[in-house]
Amino acid sequence: MPRLNRFTIRIHTGEKGLSGPVQCKFNGHVLPLENVSGGTGSDEVYEGSFSPLSFIHGFTLVGPPAGEWNIRRVDLSYDAEGMGPYEISLGEVTLDETTELNLWKEKPLPLFDV
Repeated sequence: MPRLNRFTIRIHTGEKGLSGPVQCKFNGHVLPLENVSGGTGSDEVYEGSFSPLSFIHGFTLVGPPAGEWNIRRVDLSYDAEGMGPYEISLGEVTLDETTELNLWKEKPLPLFDV
């Protein structure tokens, strides 16, 4: 597992928004996101970042304490030691009080034509 220096998350909310704060868990601990902008209401875009400076054992986006949160897309930007910076996007998902979205994805392998 690499050491994560910094990440940025951009969440594009769908029809059902989130009324409470966005919560990410890093190694079982809820992170206070920094540089937060936007919102999580219907059709809004939320962005935040954090610098955990730690090895990754688990990294998730937590669902709301009640109801559902429809997410159209999640864009993630990572700066992981030994991997360099990279970005990925995750597709549509609906979170509720029983679900969490895994946010840790290894850097994709380079593609080339043969």
